[in-house]
Amino acid sequence: MVSELLLCALALVAINSGTNSGKPAVQSAKADVTKNVPSEIGDISGYYSCKGVEAGGKAYSGVAVIVKKNDVYLVQWMVGGGSTFTGVAIRQGDILAASWAMPNERGIIRGVNLYRIESGPRLVGRWASAPGPGVVQNETLTFLKKVDPEE
Repeated sequence: MVSELLLCALALVAINSGTNSGKPAVQSAKADVTKNVPSEIGDISGYYSCKGVEAGGKAYSGVAVIVKKNDVYLVQWMVGGGSTFTGVAIRQGDILAASWAMPNERGIIRGVNLYRIESGPRLVGRWASAPGPGVVQNETLTFLKKVDPEE
């Protein structure tokens, strides 16, 4: 229960951190979603290169696969020395929010990613995890190729 509350709090902090307008977060987020939406970006399914920086400043890279399934996206990241984790994402305009989980020797690490979809497509975002260091880290996904329909 505490983990779920912490993840919700982290997501709210990530959403609200870019809004200094004094407007309620929902109004600001709604306004931001409708501006700068690249009209040519429909389905963002595909293979992406993944680059980011961990809390300690260590850079990582890997591959992410995003597949649309009805109204949601399924996301799988393969980073570093073979770490693989999966999640589910929802999209609103040029924003993609994903939750994920990754088993490790001490249990399950859960996280949330929040991306802004740019032309390319390129997804520029931030992420946090629990248990974790309690800081927001950066990550960018850059489109490589479409997912084959039979995959």
